[in-house]
Amino acid sequence: MSIKVVIVEDERLVARDIANILQDEGYIVCAIASDGLTALKHIIEHSPDLVLLDIRIKGEIDGIDVAQFLQSFYDSPIIYLTAFSDTETLKRAQSTNPAGYVVKPFRREQLLSSITIALSTYTYRKQNSNEYIKHQFLSIISNEIRNPINAILGFSECLKKEMMGAVNAEQIEALQVINDSGNHLLYMINNILDLSMLEAGKLKLQFDLSPITPTCRTALEYIQPELIRKDLQLEVKISEHLPYLMLDERRIFQVLIHLLKNAIKFTPNKGHIKFEVNLSQQAQLEDTSSIQITITDTGVGIAPTAMEQLFQPFSQINNQGSRTSGMGLGLIFVKRIVELHGGQVSANSTVNKGSRFTVTLPCKVPSNPFSYSHDNLFL
Repeated sequence: MSIKVVIVEDERLVARDIANILQDEGYIVCAIASDGLTALKHIIEHSPDLVLLDIRIKGEIDGIDVAQFLQSFYDSPIIYLTAFSDTETLKRAQSTNPAGYVVKPFRREQLLSSITIALSTYTYRKQNSNEYIKHQFLSIISNEIRNPINAILGFSECLKKEMMGAVNAEQIEALQVINDSGNHLLYMINNILDLSMLEAGKLKLQFDLSPITPTCRTALEYIQPELIRKDLQLEVKISEHLPYLMLDERRIFQVLIHLLKNAIKFTPNKGHIKFEVNLSQQAQLEDTSSIQITITDTGVGIAPTAMEQLFQPFSQINNQGSRTSGMGLGLIFVKRIVELHGGQVSANSTVNKGSRFTVTLPCKVPSNPFSYSHDNLFL
């Protein structure tokens, strides 16, 4: 069961009886204390999942004083053990919001059922509290943080374009740093919000029969400034006459941006990135087909031991001294969005040689009457 319990009871035989009952049921009894100071020492040391606390104990502080002190630094359910029922004592006890009471003398079944109810109630309250905190946090970053960032980005852009007066070269460079940092922060905030909506099942995709090529071209145009800054060569090969797909174009655009930004981030200056879109060769002979979008880079790569964490939220991959920046949300977002389209994402990588990410999106008919032609590019 691995539920840790500290028992605070100054009657030695009662304490031992409680410990035997709990151990028979699989609970872990970390410690038994007979006075308040010893109880606090054991609780701090063991961080138990439950405290069984007699109200009247030895020493200068009673059980209620122990509970009040615990509430200032420790969050764990407390069940009072008591033979007293006077109004004043009960009022003091209730002020500490205990998870339950067990009146002495007690029966084994009474003790165990009180513990079960207390732990279940505590877990339920904790989960609801966490959901409320999460909701409040998302609301704050959505409004109280994102809106000021948008203002910073807008004004820094205006200053860069000298809409409010002349600026020198050094000031323009500083404004560019402000703009880049603000965009990065906004990018991460949007990742958190999107992934939270995905996890809650509230992110609704807007599917439409669409060509993939214009979305790819828009994504490639979007990341051009970053390519230029790092002097990266981009090779683009998009097959002609690709079938239309059922897509949420906005979300697939985000998927492509995530993958392209990762390739740029982890490819050294003057490196090479290849972007390919093809109809699956194997699928051409079958009743169904799929389109494969492949992004290959000559970056730092990913160690085999780190590949398992690649699509886990908040994972930070370390590669021979090269550490990812950000919060590890981009790839999990990519995976979820592609899966909602009925597709798959795969990755291959070799340390110091580069990585290849492949997005496979299904299409119903291999020779779709709707097709989009686009010349190959080499940028």
